[in-house]
Amino acid sequence: MIDSRLSERAILRTVRCEEEAVIACDDSVAAEEPLGILVDGMPCYVTMRSPGREKELALGLCFCEGLIDSLRDVDRVTWCDESANTVEVALNTERRAARGLKLTARRSPTYSSCGICGKDMVEDTCLELQRRDTTLTISGSDVDRMLRDLEERQEVFAETGGTHGAALFDRTFQLLTAAEDIGRHNALDKAIGDLVIRNKLDEVGAVALTSRISYEMVQKVGRTKAQILIGMSSPTSLGVELAEEINVTVVGFATHSRFNVYSGFERVVGA
Repeated sequence: MIDSRLSERAILRTVRCEEEAVIACDDSVAAEEPLGILVDGMPCYVTMRSPGREKELALGLCFCEGLIDSLRDVDRVTWCDESANTVEVALNTERRAARGLKLTARRSPTYSSCGICGKDMVEDTCLELQRRDTTLTISGSDVDRMLRDLEERQEVFAETGGTHGAALFDRTFQLLTAAEDIGRHNALDKAIGDLVIRNKLDEVGAVALTSRISYEMVQKVGRTKAQILIGMSSPTSLGVELAEEINVTVVGFATHSRFNVYSGFERVVGA
């Protein structure tokens, strides 16, 4: 098991200005540290992240990228240096042979700020996602409850205001797992990675995010069996386009009292 060697929070000396007053005080901010992820010794991903749950982050990323389908594909996950900033995922022999071509094609690491680049990469990603059936429906009360479950598990955000959150729910909209991170992609990867470890990915029916619903976020959710994706911010055009292709309901600008539906309208019923 990998445990972070760094704190999720940092205390900084600051000056607070309130009307005519200037007050010196300490303030809690979200910690930010780099993390490099290697797969079988090859640089795969570099991200700025909130320290903690590095094993989940690495495995969630590998799952979302199609490098693994379950924990059975992994031999081990280990730290690579003394600074707690590099983690390696070692695939088992069978999976390494099956995925060798994909790893070889990635000659340099992807950076979390890069996004998806190039038509070929977009088309390649779409090929790995399956269209899902419409077996779930969702109401306004379901959205409200899921948002509350997500918010209650954002402890670092409550203290610092500096993190994103992601929560995964089963088909009855009961919480399976939640994670937070300074990076929206990382928060979702950590939550997915937790279910990879616990072998519960097949139970996912819905996902709730504090962030916008971009193409990359829909692609990650599309690797699970989720039918519904809720975001507290806006979707993007390409995100909605991909959601329509794989039949995922996208709910954007979600609050406890209202939301917009951008795809999969047939799953939404009255409150």
